[in-house]
Amino acid sequence: MHENLKERLREVHAYAVTTFKHDDPFKLDLDGYASNIAFMLDRGVKMVVVGGGTGEVNALTVDELETLAACAFEVAGDRALVMPALPDNFGAAAALIPRYEKLGVEVMLGMAPFIRNQIPEDLDGVYQYYERLAGLSDVALMPYNTQGWSAAFFARLAEIDQVVGVKDPCLVPHNLFRAVQLVGDRFVWIGNKRHDPGVLHLRFQMGIETFTAGFVNFIPEFELELLEAAKRKDWDRMVEIQARLAPLEELRNRHAEGIIKSALDLVGLTGGPVRPPRTDAGQEGVAELRAELARLGAV
Repeated sequence: MHENLKERLREVHAYAVTTFKHDDPFKLDLDGYASNIAFMLDRGVKMVVVGGGTGEVNALTVDELETLAACAFEVAGDRALVMPALPDNFGAAAALIPRYEKLGVEVMLGMAPFIRNQIPEDLDGVYQYYERLAGLSDVALMPYNTQGWSAAFFARLAEIDQVVGVKDPCLVPHNLFRAVQLVGDRFVWIGNKRHDPGVLHLRFQMGIETFTAGFVNFIPEFELELLEAAKRKDWDRMVEIQARLAPLEELRNRHAEGIIKSALDLVGLTGGPVRPPRTDAGQEGVAELRAELARLGAV
C-alpha cells in the first residue's frame, strides 16, 4: 500500500515559507508564494511542504492553509509532490482534511498534538489523535515527531494504514535508531538536519532516507546535492557541504524563520515579514546574512 507514494517521498522535503504582505502581515502574498515555489521547482525540488514549522503553521488559519495548498498545487502541477500540513489542533485538522482531499492531496503532514503546550503524559491520546484523523479519509498521513516517541510508539503508529512515514527531528537519536530497526521499511524515515554541527551523514547511517530543509527556499542546490551525496554514501562530501552552510545555520539558530525570509528578499525572491510571536531578523542579522550569502555566491 502507498508504495509509489513512499518512493516519491524520498526527496528533499522543501518546507516553503509562508509569504505575507510587506505592509500588512495579516494578509497572504500569494503572488510571492507562487514565485518562490516556482523558483524551487525550476531548480530541481520535487517535494514541497505547505504550512510546516518553517511555514509558520501555528500562525495560520484553516482558510489560509487551504489557500496556500491550492496555490502550491496550481504551481506544482505534476512537477512535484505537495504535502500540506495539519495543525496540532484536532478540530482544525479535521476541518482541513476534506478540503485537502477535494484539492487532490495525496499525503498530509500531521503536526503532533500537545495539551496546554505540554507533551501528553499518556501517549494513548496521541495515538488516538492520528488514528481518528486517519479515519476521516484515505489520504496518507505523515506524523511529525516533536515528542521524543519511543520505538514502541513508532511500532504502534505502523498499525494505522494511512501512516506512510514519519518526520523526526533526530533530537532523541537512539529512539529513532531503535524505531528504524523495529519498523523497517514500513515507513519512509524523514530526518532533520543541522548543518552546524553537520551530522547529517550520521543520521543517514542511522537509517533516515531523506531530510527536511528550509534553506532550500533560496539556495536549493546545496540541499539537493546533500541528498545525492547521501545516496552515494559520500559522507566526506556531505561533511564538506555542511561545513560551508554551518555559519548560515548559526544565523538561523539566532533569528529563526526571520533569517530565511530575509534571505529570500536578498536573492530577489519574496520573503517579507514574519507573524508574531516570531520576529524579523533586524538590521544586524540582515547584514551578517548578506555577507554569508555573498560568500556562498548566492547574491
